[in-house]
Amino acid sequence: MSAVKKAAPFDDVLGAALAAPGVDEVEVRVARAWGGLTRFARSGIHQHVETEDTTVSVRTVLDGRIGTASSNDASPRGAAEAAARAAATARLTPPDPGFPGLAGPAPLPPVDQRFDPGTAEATPARRAEAVAALLGRLRPGQEGAGAVSSGGAEVAVATSVGAHHIGQSTRAALSTVVLGNGASGHAEDAAVSLDQLDPAAVGALAADTCARATEPGDVEPGTWAVVLGPSAVMTLLEHLALTSFSGKSYHEGRSAFCGRLGTAVASPLVSIADDPLADGAIGLPFDDEGTPRRRVELITAGVATGMVHDRASAAAAGADAVSTGHGLPAPNPWGPLTLHLVLAPGSSSTGELVAGVERGLYVTRFWYTRTVNPKQTVVTGMTRDGTFLIEDGRIGAPVRNLRYNQSILDALASCDGVGDRLHTCVDELGDSRAPALRLRSFAFTSASDH
Repeated sequence: MSAVKKAAPFDDVLGAALAAPGVDEVEVRVARAWGGLTRFARSGIHQHVETEDTTVSVRTVLDGRIGTASSNDASPRGAAEAAARAAATARLTPPDPGFPGLAGPAPLPPVDQRFDPGTAEATPARRAEAVAALLGRLRPGQEGAGAVSSGGAEVAVATSVGAHHIGQSTRAALSTVVLGNGASGHAEDAAVSLDQLDPAAVGALAADTCARATEPGDVEPGTWAVVLGPSAVMTLLEHLALTSFSGKSYHEGRSAFCGRLGTAVASPLVSIADDPLADGAIGLPFDDEGTPRRRVELITAGVATGMVHDRASAAAAGADAVSTGHGLPAPNPWGPLTLHLVLAPGSSSTGELVAGVERGLYVTRFWYTRTVNPKQTVVTGMTRDGTFLIEDGRIGAPVRNLRYNQSILDALASCDGVGDRLHTCVDELGDSRAPALRLRSFAFTSASDH
């Protein structure tokens, strides 16, 4: 199908919902998303998938009562009907004394180009070219599996109190696991445009890792010095997003930052921000409530310095707090969420990070990671797709995968080296950018058969 069509008459759809009678305030969000996914396994493409979906979501306010409704009928009539259902729901809902009101007018921050027509219109043949370039870097006896995706989104948000934003964005991503001789290697990348990806480099990295990971040996579980690759670091960032950075979780006493704002929670080498405005970031400059996004410093030189807010969590935090543009579509039980995490790069190459370890482990990535204790940021999971012994400052023999049980903040407190290159990782919660890290202490509890 042709991915890019004439833009829907969003203003007509927005206006029909905003005109809902008998309510005090209305918020309407129209989102159209489209794209394709090309999957491959055993070094051959086995599936092309194309999707397109348009949703109209309406939130109404009546005497402090909130109602929501949604529809896939993205016409003025469909929007009006959704607004009527939302109003009917509001009349049956108890008042919400903490409701902060809807977003008003505000200028959007300037951002770089977030929409690439070639990516928006990419065909299965175009994605197949990327797959071919990736598989072309595999070595004899290796097979590749993974996916290449491309697509776009057009989102409009408006409120009856003056917010009105429309924007377009695109996203391309590829991820692969290369298998051969009983070993595996992984690599990934994501960007605004397909042309910004380097499938051959991704394939070469995964193939090299796989080739080096054959015939793994055993090592004793315990506390090890580690160098984590960017994909492993991304997993830690993702779980910090779920446990520590939300203003809602802070207000409810669930965040690891509770009682620790302004104090050291990590090494001085560690600085983490959520930065949706940075060049190369993927997505729109406004959130799903119609609030402009902003950069938020979360950990600065090891010190907990901030958290993200939507309108509700900002209201609960007090008069000095404002939404940072991290709202999700209503109804939203999760609260605000970081979708553009960046761990600031340092000055060391990966080789230099490894050279600083007398005996330790290099971890390509983690998998099956789950939160054990959110207040303490304790997570558990396993290494995967390339774990290696480090001896005398050099990456050496591969080792079998290990299960870990570790506080993320305690691990970051032991950081004594940060890589000098950011890598964009394919993240379910957004698109994190992370360098490699060297940590003096990381707890592995047992060996894994997987």
